[in-house]
Amino acid sequence: MIIEGREHVAVAISEVWRGLNDTRTYRDSMPELTSLEETRPDHMDAVLELKLAAISGRFEGSLDVLERNEPERLKLRLEGKGSPGFVVGEAELLMNESGDGTDIHYRLEVQVGGQIARLGQRMIAGVSREMAGNFFTAFEQLMQGREKPRALNPVIAMIRLLWQSLLRMLGLSRRGG
Repeated sequence: MIIEGREHVAVAISEVWRGLNDTRTYRDSMPELTSLEETRPDHMDAVLELKLAAISGRFEGSLDVLERNEPERLKLRLEGKGSPGFVVGEAELLMNESGDGTDIHYRLEVQVGGQIARLGQRMIAGVSREMAGNFFTAFEQLMQGREKPRALNPVIAMIRLLWQSLLRMLGLSRRGG
């Protein structure tokens, strides 16, 4: 399955690069990430606790940096498994300086199994895009020196996801995805 998206953050590309190479930034920008520890260069062990209406459970896994091309490209390999199933794949982040900040294009190529796979590709892609949007909003606030954002209520997140999915199906969405 391929999941792609674009985000804009009002932060200079050099700061985006610094943040995307700092485990503390990931932890502070993603409340679901309960643990991320660099155990050796370019390898991190991770624990992710998802509490959404569609997917709930704990994933344990790893995140490896495969390639770095400062400051334009970062390629990661991710693996995780837990009670909801498993996820294995690669993520590529491409950054471009743009006006008041940085445009970030992300592309995930993942395989999923277990309960997660039963949700269907559209639902998984929607949840993934929602999580990415929340991550980049929190990331931008953190990089701008604002206080750490509060976690989004999972019920509100699911309602927002369902609303956005309905708008997309009806062709009324203002945002690509």
